[in-house]
Amino acid sequence: MANVVVVLLAVLLAAYVVARVRRSHGIVAKRGLSVGADLGMLGDAAQVHVVSAAKAGDDRVHVILRPETGPDLDLLVTLTDEEFGFDLLLQWQQSQSPLAIVMPPDSHIVRLRSVADLQPLTLRRVDG
Repeated sequence: MANVVVVLLAVLLAAYVVARVRRSHGIVAKRGLSVGADLGMLGDAAQVHVVSAAKAGDDRVHVILRPETGPDLDLLVTLTDEEFGFDLLLQWQQSQSPLAIVMPPDSHIVRLRSVADLQPLTLRRVDG
């Protein structure tokens, strides 16, 4: 009798899972949900290299990024020289690693991601 109950519960659980997957339109790979999706997104993003990253105040860093084409991007961001992001910018400057960049319109956010190792960094611009 206990075996019948266990089998019945397993069947009901399987039916529930199948119903949930169908209701959510199946399992679909979307950008941002896996390393493969991140790599695909990097191919679509503009790429830059860090030219310089220098302290410009107590909680400000002056960053110059060089895109593949066009003028350099001159940014003032909120960051201290003790934060991980500052050291990461210096590493990227030294190695000249290509970085994917996304700057959403009407936002002060700058998102960088190393093409080589997928290390992300999000910065907040203070210069508009």
